[in-house]
Amino acid sequence: MDFYMRREFVIGICFVAAGVICASLFGYEYFSTYGFLNEYHMRAFAKADIDLPTLLANIVWKRGKLFLLIWILGYTPVRKIAPLFLRCAFFFVAGMFAGACMINMGLFGLAVFVCSWIPHGLLYLPALILMFYGCNPEAFGTERRLGKKIACVTSIFTLILLGCVAEATIGTRILQALFAHYPLSAISAMS
Repeated sequence: MDFYMRREFVIGICFVAAGVICASLFGYEYFSTYGFLNEYHMRAFAKADIDLPTLLANIVWKRGKLFLLIWILGYTPVRKIAPLFLRCAFFFVAGMFAGACMINMGLFGLAVFVCSWIPHGLLYLPALILMFYGCNPEAFGTERRLGKKIACVTSIFTLILLGCVAEATIGTRILQALFAHYPLSAISAMS
């Protein structure tokens, strides 16, 4: 592992740890009592009859706005620091969410955390990488620049759309199955 990879790994671990610590110290009451991972919300989510077209439209709207903002940032002078800022923010939020899951569900919370990113996270991540590293003008060279740009933008759009569909269908079903099989009364006992 070279120096750059080690540095990125250490930065990621530090921000994940900071997120877990912040969730434990500052968000304990919120996440354990009022938050979205309490027993009431998990029971309701596990038994909910989800309207797929409405959920998909909501996910496309929310993720679309976020990816559009990231895309716009890629064409500003902030482009140089935006990938580092996004990685740090991603690791911090992931740490907070993992901490919140573990506050409410113990080790089962780690399974919920991992499953909450599958499969759509595996599609959103390449889209982000293409946005910042694959679609910059230097990556295209001089020949067939327009064709390469169109292929890159089409790939990003397709990955985001497939991620939204996967989040609305597969990701939701995975979480519903997890919450349905978890003894939710154990959450009340831990509080």
